[in-house]
Amino acid sequence: MRPTIIHQHKESGAHTRRGGWLTAEDKYLQACYPMAQLLDLALASDVPQHKLLRGTGIFVEDLAPQAHMNGGVRFNIRQLAVLADNIAHYLPQDEIASRWGARLWPGYAGPFSQALATATDLGDFLQMLCEFRHWLAPGLVPCMSQYHGYRILHWQNVFGLSPRAEKLLSEAYMTALVSVTREQCQENNSGWICCPGQCDAAQLRRMRVYCGEETTVGAGGCFMAIPEAFLSRPWAAGSPRIRDMAIAQAKTLMTGIPAESFAEQVASYLSGRFPELPSLSDTASYFGVSSATLKRYLAVDGMRYQQVGDQIRLRYSLELMHFEGGNNEDIADALRLGDGANFRRSFRRWTGILPSEAREALSGRLPPLSVENNEDYSSPSYSSPKSAQSIRSQRQ
Repeated sequence: MRPTIIHQHKESGAHTRRGGWLTAEDKYLQACYPMAQLLDLALASDVPQHKLLRGTGIFVEDLAPQAHMNGGVRFNIRQLAVLADNIAHYLPQDEIASRWGARLWPGYAGPFSQALATATDLGDFLQMLCEFRHWLAPGLVPCMSQYHGYRILHWQNVFGLSPRAEKLLSEAYMTALVSVTREQCQENNSGWICCPGQCDAAQLRRMRVYCGEETTVGAGGCFMAIPEAFLSRPWAAGSPRIRDMAIAQAKTLMTGIPAESFAEQVASYLSGRFPELPSLSDTASYFGVSSATLKRYLAVDGMRYQQVGDQIRLRYSLELMHFEGGNNEDIADALRLGDGANFRRSFRRWTGILPSEAREALSGRLPPLSVENNEDYSSPSYSSPKSAQSIRSQRQ
């Protein structure tokens, strides 16, 4: 069966210049929630606070009640990333990420949380999570596609987070999604597959407690596979009227703050032309800047042009590998990498493991499911590229 891919490639606004996109330096995250929750959990440890806050530009006084008068203190993604890195460094065996995630959504982030709290089902929740991703899941971008009865949710690093920070945030956001679904559906998440990428034994044990026994590592990427049946099950607190009111209020708070980063815009452009990935000069020309300027814009968020393209290739190769059963030759052909040996080398460069090791990690964990209704689903950002079948037909 041919998979349904979730598209949202936006041409409008693609030529926006400086100031038209969100950067890791923009201070838009309120210091109260959920930042305060993470700080409280970290500062409750035996590690001195000056070590946990080193390099963040954050002070405990920023959380004092008087600090929230006249709009309050605001943080940026870079500060969150440094804090997450410090926590992961000084408290590598702690459950802070999972504990934070378990209480993160819907949380107390004003209208954003009110919208999540009144979602009618998981599909509705995911749509709002994607739309408000930079407020609800700062630092990582959820990118979705649909394959053979599964909704695939990749957690993409588009702000150049360190491996430690990426690991902590992905654990928190995966745990948050599982926790809120369990609470609203009053049932476990049987059939969900959580793949946090490479992690140690301690993190794997934690995530199996919080996210389910099907949590596995070594699959080649950071993603979740959610059976489609979960998306339409009614949620206990669902209220379309209150949800719509909260969404309108949330959008008002977003006024003047760009909805996506420059790396997301570049990735959207590249995805729309996949499997052909334009050269750096062609992409720069599309955005109306020089190659040097485009590289400089990406570097603001710690990203490189090749890195953006590789993320798209990796994401698509994982979907073909795990949900289409594609072999190395098939995937190399779909990605236009030449032959299976080239794909094998590329995959190892992207992930540090071999394709065979990634396949083994999910072997037997993804039973085939039938898809009765392959409706499109709006993604927040750049979508997965086209299916292997459609790519091969175009090439022929």
